[in-house]
Amino acid sequence: MTKPNIKKQTVRPTPAIVRKAIFDIIRDLEGKTFIDIYAGKGFVGIEALNKGAKEVIFVERDPVLCTFIKNSLQKKNLIERAKVYNLDAIVFLKDTEVQYDIIFADPPYESGELERIFNIFEKKNLLKQEGVLIIQHYKNESIREKLKDLKIQKCYRYGDTLLTIYRREK
Repeated sequence: MTKPNIKKQTVRPTPAIVRKAIFDIIRDLEGKTFIDIYAGKGFVGIEALNKGAKEVIFVERDPVLCTFIKNSLQKKNLIERAKVYNLDAIVFLKDTEVQYDIIFADPPYESGELERIFNIFEKKNLLKQEGVLIIQHYKNESIREKLKDLKIQKCYRYGDTLLTIYRREK
């Protein structure tokens, strides 16, 4: 009997150079709400809090990683400005009725999650007027030029990793 070919989903923390790039792109986080979906260990969201985000919402479906994020937030005295949801990212995006300033998505590479995210953004307006969607993805994954009223503003490459920035068309 042959074993099915299933890719093991492992945590792939965002490299420091990519995290730096994310915050160089965003620049001003003061008073903004930042969503870190597929949060993993929460490094990007924690950095957003350290850089002045009013609130960060972490969405991670692995309960062990949610506990890790909560412990990290408590150690750094950031827990009061954060919410941690032990949920599938797609469920969170489908169910939320709020508009956010910044949504950062780092789905597992080549998992099909990008297409699921794109489908939600085609139906729902999850960003405030000046909001930004940042998608971290593998260089070989196909992305959409437009998502409803969002358009690619810029794409940055760091080895095999790309950061694609979507903003509302003006």
